[in-house]
Amino acid sequence: MVQVIVNADDFGISREVNQAICICFQKGMITNTTLMVNMPYAEEAVTLAKENGFSERVGLHLNLTAGMPLTMKIRSCGNFCDSEGRFHAGFHRTTPKRLFISKEEADAVREEVEAQMRKYLTFGLPEKHMDSHHHVHTDMSVFDELGPLLHKYGFRSVRISRNMYEKTSMFNVWYKKIYNRKLKKLGLKTADYFGSFRDFSAYYDKLPENVLAEVMLHPMFSKEGVLVDTKTPMAEIKSFLDSKKLMLHAY
Repeated sequence: MVQVIVNADDFGISREVNQAICICFQKGMITNTTLMVNMPYAEEAVTLAKENGFSERVGLHLNLTAGMPLTMKIRSCGNFCDSEGRFHAGFHRTTPKRLFISKEEADAVREEVEAQMRKYLTFGLPEKHMDSHHHVHTDMSVFDELGPLLHKYGFRSVRISRNMYEKTSMFNVWYKKIYNRKLKKLGLKTADYFGSFRDFSAYYDKLPENVLAEVMLHPMFSKEGVLVDTKTPMAEIKSFLDSKKLMLHAY
């Protein structure tokens, strides 16, 4: 039987998303969520998690591409931040920067990652799982700084790089395999497969038996007030998962 983790990304990014994620927990649509600790509604998100009984299911959504950094050094790095010191995601759109950054940039990344880990821990959230906004933790230039900090701060599990998809680029296939192999060598818990709901629904019949798959969702409300994963109604997603009689699993 396939076991499935259903994670809602972006907890704390907005009041609307916080409410959407709370409803998803109440309706049994998700098993986990991950928190953006540098965003304006992070504290509200933690309060909601504790009030609604899912604080043990909240991991860290490492963020180097949106909002204001927690630390100062990275704010002056043009590859990461704009003239006002806000993340602009520029480095993440450039393949060479995703692989290699300068020593000064690496120092700034390490400082910011550590600050976000520390802030996550101040909330008293016990899960100690980590993934990231725009998958920046899978960029080798970030992972090189991140790896030692995962053990230092006692993180127990990390999201792998996406491996449920139609493979179109041999470079991507090669890179993802190398990254996932390096991650597993750290001895942290990971899923065997990871992708979006669209990936999972298309790839489901190809999955071996007795594996753990993670499905990434982004709960929000449509203009009509319907609870959706970006555009797909959450009710459709739950119906699909229920129809497969999957065993839901938490990190």
